[in-house]
This record gives sequence, C-alpha cells and structure tokens, in this order.
Amino acid sequence: MEIEIKARCSDYGLVEKNLSKLNAKLKKESRQIDDYYNAPVRDLRKTNEYLRLRHSFGENKGTFAYHVNLADGVNDETEIEISDVEKFKKILKAFGFEILGTIDKDRKKFILNEFEVTLDKVKDVGNFIEIEGQGREHEVGKIKKGCLALLEKLGVPQKNQCNIWLCDIATGKTKLEQVK
Repeated sequence: MEIEIKARCSDYGLVEKNLSKLNAKLKKESRQIDDYYNAPVRDLRKTNEYLRLRHSFGENKGTFAYHVNLADGVNDETEIEISDVEKFKKILKAFGFEILGTIDKDRKKFILNEFEVTLDKVKDVGNFIEIEGQGREHEVGKIKKGCLALLEKLGVPQKNQCNIWLCDIATGKTKLEQVK
C-alpha cells in the first residue's frame, strides 16, 4: 500500500538542491493531466474512493486508477495501462462515468533510498511536495515518520504539511478557497 505525506512547497530550488546533496535520482519529469470521474452506481464524492485517468500532456496513452483512501495518506491503489486515452474516455462516457474535474500539473519525480519524492506545480492550485513509501498496514507509523524526517531534511517545515489532496479538489470535496 501507498503511504504518503503532502506539504506546500514554496522553494523548489532549495528542495532540489537538497535532493541533489542527498544523491536522489530524477526518475521522471512531465506535465500530467489527471481527469477524475464519478461512477454511475454511486457518488464517489461521498466515499473514500476515486477514479482517475492520467496521461502526460500531448500523449494518448496513460493509466486508469481506482484508489481507496484507508486513512490520511494511506491508499490502496489498483492501476491499469491505457493504450488509447481518447477511446477510453468515450467508453467511460458511454457507460455513464461523469468527469468531475481535471488537475493539470508539472511534475518531477525523484527516488531517494526507499522513498519517492514528487514535486508538483499544480495549475491554479499551488506547489506541493509529496513523499511516499510502500508498506503494509503495520508499517504505516514507521513509514510516515520516515517521510516527515525526510521532509525536514529537504528544507520543508513540517508545519507546511497538509491533508489537502488533489483528487478532493478536482472532485469538489475540497473547495479551492480552502486551499489558498
């Protein structure tokens, strides 16, 4: 399962400098478009679930994901590769899957030891850092503690930590005014 923390990040230069000092490896840099959908059988805005179709800007392949939020920052994810995003969107629409919102972001993803560090510049929302580890239910506390320690090492104060998730902004669970 995915165990993560998210924080506001105002100084990307400092974070990238600290990532370099710690020998983090840049894994990927891209502009991503995330479309969030509602299911025709139940309103996902009233559950801890979400459906996301993600693709890189200008590309027609991507991933479709079903995520269940088990606790703050703890998710069970199921993802599949999509070879033709536009055709898949037509299928979703034909079966009554309504698009709730879209997140457009520039993303840099780094690997540092057992953690994945992601820097997001989210259009019309703000800048964030996400630190993620993989583990089992009994490891949640230990992994979150490691994420918080790494956040401090990277120069982001723990007070910047937030529990605002982009999927909640896209689907309307969280109003944009609550973020700024």
